[in-house]
Amino acid sequence: MKVSNGSVYILWFALLSGFTSDVSAQSLTPAQIRQIEDIAKKIVILSNKNKSAPLDDMTVSFRAVAIARNVRFEYVLRVKKGLPFNKIKEWLDASRAEVVPQVCAQNADNPAFDRGLSYTFAYSNTYGEKLGEIFVDQNTCKSLGL
Repeated sequence: MKVSNGSVYILWFALLSGFTSDVSAQSLTPAQIRQIEDIAKKIVILSNKNKSAPLDDMTVSFRAVAIARNVRFEYVLRVKKGLPFNKIKEWLDASRAEVVPQVCAQNADNPAFDRGLSYTFAYSNTYGEKLGEIFVDQNTCKSLGL
């Protein structure tokens, strides 16, 4: 499964987000919140432009959407209908182990990430069944020591 469609764009905006004052996510001004929301929207635009790139054998489709300060990457996967919970959990845990460190590393010096920019990787199958989600924000990275 390919989980890095948005990786180049996440890294690009981490490097070019352009604001550096030390303000926590809890004490942002409305203008700062809008700025982070705009960064999320730009990541989405760039990610969706790249979605015509070849997908792997398992990924049927991909799209990105911005919801406030969250960038949501939605993947539709070609897997069997009605997979047992333990198989889905095993796959999602392995995906999380790959995705979270990558996102944390790419956002290590990203002021927008420090101020509340977050990412959700959502997976469903071609039958419309939700397989799971991986949420990554600064607290996720800190809790794992990343």
